[in-house]
Amino acid sequence: MKFLPAAKSKSWFLWMTVYAILLWLLFPLHRFVMLAQEMDATLLLRFALFSVVVAGIVNTLGWLGARLLWVFSTAGIIIGAAFMLGYTYQEMSGWEDLAGFLAFSLFSCAGFALGLLAEGIRLLYKRASKS
Repeated sequence: MKFLPAAKSKSWFLWMTVYAILLWLLFPLHRFVMLAQEMDATLLLRFALFSVVVAGIVNTLGWLGARLLWVFSTAGIIIGAAFMLGYTYQEMSGWEDLAGFLAFSLFSCAGFALGLLAEGIRLLYKRASKS
């Protein structure tokens, strides 16, 4: 995990900004390009708010030193995004957008939970090593 900035580094704020922008671009790509829905400014703002909140949580925890949590959360988001985009072309009679977002949410939450578990195990291992 040498590619991640050190804990409490100011470069985490740049990472958070880029993370939020990339995550935000994913949602309009899915909704307005792939699903060919009508463009809606309110929905774009909601996607932006959601992306900023998710990026803020994940990258703030990375800034605090939970680098494993960042890796697992990001992996969950990437896998969830792949499923969300994959559901776009499955014939679900209009449910593609909801099924895709639910898959994205499920994998994102699972990645976050696995990251918390990994950080907990790492913390227990460090404490056991000191004793």
